[in-house]
Amino acid sequence: MAALPYFDEIDPSTIDVLLVTHFHLDHAASLPYFLEKTTFKGRVFMTHATKPIYKLLLSDYVKVSMVSVEDMLYDEQDILRSMDKIEVIDFHQTLEVNGIRFWCYTAGHVLGGAMFMVDIAGVRVLYTRDYSREEDRHLRAAEILEFSPDICIIESTYGVQLHQPRNVREKRFTDVIHSTISQGGCVLIPAFALGCAQELLLILDEYWSNHPELHNIPTYYTSPLAKRCMAV
Repeated sequence: MAALPYFDEIDPSTIDVLLVTHFHLDHAASLPYFLEKTTFKGRVFMTHATKPIYKLLLSDYVKVSMVSVEDMLYDEQDILRSMDKIEVIDFHQTLEVNGIRFWCYTAGHVLGGAMFMVDIAGVRVLYTRDYSREEDRHLRAAEILEFSPDICIIESTYGVQLHQPRNVREKRFTDVIHSTISQGGCVLIPAFALGCAQELLLILDEYWSNHPELHNIPTYYTSPLAKRCMAV
């Protein structure tokens, strides 16, 4: 229970609409609990791509957690019941629930990731969540809005960080791999199954195609979960 957001600070029964920005566990893992174990009776929305991946990720989370956690917050049946309550929204589609208007923009970061604009009585609030303004090989960059919101709520994990340019980071990555292989070694890369892994595979595919001396070196990608999610 200590891992949950502070649900005891709010009255879920008074909430009209719940907007889920993307499928990462730190943003969506408590959703089955909130929908099935609290007094929430409102409507819940996420993008088309987010919904099926949400189910796959949380089902995997439950299976892994059952090995080490005795008091589970929810089970597979709770996830399935939550799926019946989730509605989907297209990017730039405007919906209204009890006088609350909202629509979403592409946010980058992960497949289906969205930034939500909420309009209540003419006051517009933008919640960006995790977003990326840098286009990569498999995702578009976050959109630039056509107008400024009245209030902006921004995810700030890297708010004060200065990253190296993408080309510099990619060169460091491929240089280490090439050097290791040239010395007869193998490279084991731990990476998030969705998003990061696909981007790294695309970088390696491009690098391999430009270096014939590596064509006989195989690349293996082992993640049954990611394989299922990539079918979305």
